[in-house]
Amino acid sequence: MFGLDQSLMEKVEKKSSQFTKILKNCLKAKNENVLIISDYGIKDRQISTLLGYGFYQAAKSKGFKSEILFQDVKKGFMHADSHVVRALQNLEPENIVILCVSNKLGRMGDLKSFRGFCQERQHRFISTTGLIDAKTSHFDLFMEAIATNHARLKKKGLAIKKIWDKAKEIRVKTDAGTDLVFDVSGMEAIANVGMYQENGFGGNMPAGEIYIPPRGYYGVNGVVVIDGSIKTIEGAILLDEPLKLIIEDGRVVKMEGKYAELLEKTFQKYEDRAKYPYRVRHVGELGLGINPGAVLIGATVMDEKVLGTAHIGIGSNYWFGGEIRTIFHGDQVFKSPRIFVDGARLIV
Repeated sequence: MFGLDQSLMEKVEKKSSQFTKILKNCLKAKNENVLIISDYGIKDRQISTLLGYGFYQAAKSKGFKSEILFQDVKKGFMHADSHVVRALQNLEPENIVILCVSNKLGRMGDLKSFRGFCQERQHRFISTTGLIDAKTSHFDLFMEAIATNHARLKKKGLAIKKIWDKAKEIRVKTDAGTDLVFDVSGMEAIANVGMYQENGFGGNMPAGEIYIPPRGYYGVNGVVVIDGSIKTIEGAILLDEPLKLIIEDGRVVKMEGKYAELLEKTFQKYEDRAKYPYRVRHVGELGLGINPGAVLIGATVMDEKVLGTAHIGIGSNYWFGGEIRTIFHGDQVFKSPRIFVDGARLIV
């Protein structure tokens, strides 16, 4: 059923207490139905299956009515499998949905976006996507990040959010050459701290980032040197050389470095498909990682949470309070940021 060999199933079962804690502490699961959606991954990249199996076993052990569904790995603009869409349609409101997939869930037809669907149906949810960028051997590292102390994460995250919510300007600098200014006046930060206890609410797992959209389309200027990982059409890539991005009036106007051609190719792919191509290169997010258990591995869902990193999201941001609507969102991660809020140094 799970497409895992015995040794991998045993490895997951050893982490059963950590999966159970997430159900209890992060989702506050009681007597709800738990629907888990996963896939089989590909050779040596089965984190999606391991996580799906772990959550399924944990839900069963607590006596919850649980179901796990698998579909083909989805790429680009493919649709979710019909049996997955039907299961979501048939799930009564105010239950729990856990998504662990190699790339994306896929298009859902009339149900629109996964996040929007869960909000409308008042489901609590976890969304862990882009897992094909992580190797099966990264499973233990994923579990360290997932099993972080979420109470401490919440305390730190909400403290930063409170400061960012009042900010007019956030400046980010690094010794590598980053000097980037965000106009965030009137914008609200999001604290992704893993506490998905209210109906209609959810987010990433592993958790651990604070992020904010800039004001409008044009509120970002400066230089950012990416030296962590980048998100491209070939997936996330752990960098062995830095990539320099020049940003003017909110938009990436120039790139320098070994990986510039690949990111340019990524932009062009989405611009070719976009209704409004000009929007693809706009910077839509400043994010700060705060998870002490996360490490850089070349998988965005983990990399953007690493304590001691920051990231910019290029592309869409309307779903967390911004104005940019487009078909691309790619997080680019860099190390050792120094954050200044309205001129004052933020101590993380």
